[in-house]
Amino acid sequence: MNDSELKEINDTIDAVEDTEDESEETVETVGSSDKKNDSDRSDSDKSHSRQKREQRRKEVAQARRRARSARIAGYISIAVVAALVIWGVVALVMKQMDKVSPNENYSDGLEANGYITGVKASDKITLPDYKNISVPYSEIEFTDEKIDAEIESLLTGYNNLNTDESAQVKDGDDVEIAYVGTIDGVEFEGGSSESYKLTIGSDTFIPGFEDQLIGANVGSTVEVNVTFPEDYRNADVAGKDAVFTVDVNGIYEAATFDDEFVKTNLSDKATTADGYREYVRSTHEDENLETYLKDYLKENTTVSSYPSKYLKALKGIKMFDDQQSYEYMNQFYQNYYGSAAYDSFESYIGTSMDEYYQTLKDQAKETCKENMIYQAIVEKEGAVADADYYRAKLVADGQTEDYYDTLVTTSGEPFVLQQAIAAKALEIVKAGASVQK
Repeated sequence: MNDSELKEINDTIDAVEDTEDESEETVETVGSSDKKNDSDRSDSDKSHSRQKREQRRKEVAQARRRARSARIAGYISIAVVAALVIWGVVALVMKQMDKVSPNENYSDGLEANGYITGVKASDKITLPDYKNISVPYSEIEFTDEKIDAEIESLLTGYNNLNTDESAQVKDGDDVEIAYVGTIDGVEFEGGSSESYKLTIGSDTFIPGFEDQLIGANVGSTVEVNVTFPEDYRNADVAGKDAVFTVDVNGIYEAATFDDEFVKTNLSDKATTADGYREYVRSTHEDENLETYLKDYLKENTTVSSYPSKYLKALKGIKMFDDQQSYEYMNQFYQNYYGSAAYDSFESYIGTSMDEYYQTLKDQAKETCKENMIYQAIVEKEGAVADADYYRAKLVADGQTEDYYDTLVTTSGEPFVLQQAIAAKALEIVKAGASVQK
């Protein structure tokens, strides 16, 4: 209801009240000047006067109720409009707050010792009993089958080239070949190689090429006759017959995994084949244990509040990493394929920027929670996680002496020391964990 409608109602009330007042004043005047005539009035006149006054009172009361309802409705309308305006402003502010700028300072939000600036982590989270975690062995087990698969993969990097001329090419073999291709007796571009490792049966070459090498002896020369497909990518040779003269130089054979192989190639890990298998098992199970403990801590820790400034820093750092990846991929494709892989950052991340900002917020909270967990454990234990500690740990893990300095140059020492805090906290938790076999 607008102001003019409210004014009309109020004018009506005033008019009715004025009429009532005038009527009552008239009655009082007549009554005082001619009291003795009151007794002569008929009962019907008195009744009529009372009815008129009662009617006026009802009209006044009704008008007042209408005015009061109109005022309340007006207040509600104003409140609703105000709420909508406030909501719109808040939504706009929140949207602006969600926006993030890339931040390449990995140490942003951290003190010199790697702690989150101005934050006592143990006051902001509630930790579980982190020194008595029971771990089912099935959760971390690295089976014999997985060990065999890893060793098999390892051996492919130590293949020996068998040049014994009695050896014959079989389907699935990796062979070393040299070849020259001709069409109508003329060599064509891209049809020759002095050294090529080809897996027979991989269908790397055009149909029929690999099959014609099966059964050939090492050291022999094979004439391979093929026809290029009609839809071949090189239109100059598509659909044409070709002859390849192929020299079979050798067959790659996987090294034998035995004690001698371990001594020769893996002496920094073990001295026997069994010893190396145990090294693989223990290494992976230790990694699996750390993963289990990290997940356990995250799932069983509650956060009372997140430090807003640090969250903002984490969002910016993650966005910087994502943009670096985006630019790297585009540069890679530009160099090798002549065109960028993505036409925009949004196409790279595969979502809208609003959704991306929400993802950044969620990821920042997860990272912040993890870092607060480790910091809180080190705080509670009064543990030392300084540069000397982390330098020694990195070297023990197989890194070079100057690796710590390289990390500092890249990311800043506060960030590196935050990694030291995480490492120290996990050492404490692992020391108290028990694996149940």
